[in-house]
Amino acid sequence: MFICRYIDSDTEGGRPGYGRLERSIDGDTVVPVVHDRAAGRWVDGTGRERPLAEVTLLPPAEPSKIACLALNRAPDGHAPVGDRRPTGSASCAVVLKPPSSLTGSGDTVRHPGAEWELKYEAELAVVIGTRCTRVPPSGAARVVAGYTCANDLTAYAKPSADGSEDAGRTGFPAVWAKHFDGFTPLGPWLATDFDPADAEIICTVDGETVQRAGTRDLLTPVPEVIAAVSEHMTLLPGDVILTGTPAASGPLLVGSRVEVAIADIGTLTTTIGMPGERKNER
Repeated sequence: MFICRYIDSDTEGGRPGYGRLERSIDGDTVVPVVHDRAAGRWVDGTGRERPLAEVTLLPPAEPSKIACLALNRAPDGHAPVGDRRPTGSASCAVVLKPPSSLTGSGDTVRHPGAEWELKYEAELAVVIGTRCTRVPPSGAARVVAGYTCANDLTAYAKPSADGSEDAGRTGFPAVWAKHFDGFTPLGPWLATDFDPADAEIICTVDGETVQRAGTRDLLTPVPEVIAAVSEHMTLLPGDVILTGTPAASGPLLVGSRVEVAIADIGTLTTTIGMPGERKNER
């Protein structure tokens, strides 16, 4: 099942809601749903179904935090089972991104400026469905509302002409590179019947494939990622976990069109806009 978050133009005040995507040869439709946290599943809500073409898609999550698992790939992009890291927060590096970095599929994200090198990072994202803490790997699937595509956009301060760090940024940690508005494109919707063990992730920039890998290559597999993050912090409904990007992250320029595709989920599309340009704010 695919679950989208959307704004229905007929809804009073344009309030957002969630819907089940129904595929048909006559056109896709959206049926209103809500997440039953006690049952851990999506159930039909109130309201009428609408053609997908008549609604505006939003990021399919409302997180209190976005947790990114860093360096979750072997240097050559492959991680034999015997080389995988042990479960536990002590073995994983986690970076937090603010909810203000969230944006949806089809949105334009402004480039931070000439002094920054902007890079793409295609990833599988986990969206949490119920409040949880210290989740064992065997129980990880039960706390998940769904999975979706993500682009963990990151901007690095360029060195000065003499090769030294720009004086204006000396002492600022690299974590700031992920905190810009719009730096977590997410979407286009959630897949609830999805196996994260061996899914292919493909990233293209202007039609050229720049990243290709499978979740089988993660050093810490997805259930252990959820366990490790929930060991370190309580996860709330809507929280997002980014599970790690394939090797070969590269630069993006103004005008670049980035697509992150994951089999059995869909394709997330982002366009890089001029510094200061911000479209489709939600």
